[in-house]
Amino acid sequence: MASMDEMPSLAPPPGEKSNFVNPTYDGDRFVVVNVVFLFIALVSMGIRLWTRTFIASGFRWDDYLMIISFMCSCVLSGIILEMLNWGLAVHMWNVPVSHLSPHFLKLNVIAAIMYCIGTGFLKVSVLLFYMRIFPSRNFHLAVWTLVFIAASYNVASVLANVFSCTPVAKSWDMTITEGYCMNRPVFYFANAGLGIFTDFATVLVPVPWLRRLQMPLRQKIAVGLVLATGCFVGVVSCIRLSSLYTLQHTEDLTWATTNALMWCVIELNLGITGGCVTAMRPFVRRYFPRLLGLSSSRSNNAYAYPSQSRGNSHPLGSMPRSGKPAFSNTGTQFSTTFKSGNSSEEHILPSRSLGKEVDGIMRTVEIDVKQSGGASGSASNV
Repeated sequence: MASMDEMPSLAPPPGEKSNFVNPTYDGDRFVVVNVVFLFIALVSMGIRLWTRTFIASGFRWDDYLMIISFMCSCVLSGIILEMLNWGLAVHMWNVPVSHLSPHFLKLNVIAAIMYCIGTGFLKVSVLLFYMRIFPSRNFHLAVWTLVFIAASYNVASVLANVFSCTPVAKSWDMTITEGYCMNRPVFYFANAGLGIFTDFATVLVPVPWLRRLQMPLRQKIAVGLVLATGCFVGVVSCIRLSSLYTLQHTEDLTWATTNALMWCVIELNLGITGGCVTAMRPFVRRYFPRLLGLSSSRSNNAYAYPSQSRGNSHPLGSMPRSGKPAFSNTGTQFSTTFKSGNSSEEHILPSRSLGKEVDGIMRTVEIDVKQSGGASGSASNV
């Protein structure tokens, strides 16, 4: 009786023979795609972290969730590259049973789990970022609904991957004959359908509120480009769905899984890149101002009132680097009152806070201006 190292995982089709020494291999393009898109996500994530640390106003929850998503992407890429050593991108009849079970099958389960966790944190991160831009209560309700849907089905997807077989080890150990397993390709297909729904919902939900924002057309176009990136990720999800359809209707698991995993890598890393686009404008404004049509001196010396001010009062005038408010040289004193809470709005606009950009988000505040001589007025959108 042949050993597991000499037995093919699938009987070869008519006219074919098993070849364990020099089999047909389709992994080179997969390695290139994996490295390129992971590198793009790495650069985007690096710019985001640098911006949050040295330019903008610190880290928020959406940043931490995006970091977790990127870590999952790195683990996913490492697992997939390891799968190439155990039969991925090779026809199944050229893969020894000892390679398929347990190595390939176990890594395949872990890769699916990392993908579900990564996309889950990615979508929730983007949705939480939306909530910082649009203050509408109805919008927040819609976003929290999407957060609940995305988080719920991703948690369910992780659990389904872990417990897809009873006993659990049957997912990768072909020597276990007792128990049962669910139809994993069908589950992947259904899960991808829900993922596509949340992808496009995440893109479309802010559109009505975006139209109401009072910002220059150029700024709206910039936000539209961010949403277009999300729309493209949804298109990639549809392409991945077609690869899962092929996987569902073939026995050549090690060969058909290649395209499915490749589109998983593209989708996750493109999503991370799109989610980090908002941090790129402050970064470019600080270090490459000419790309935005700004002079270097203007970029480095522009200051604005802090976007996080709460109930503070300052005399109007220039704000020196010491942080102390200055008086107008006209001899007339003014006072400003910053309103907080739901009366303020956040926009994706270039702004600065005492030398630090506020990550492209400018808060619209109302300022009551009172003159000691009796004149009064009001100003907004400072």
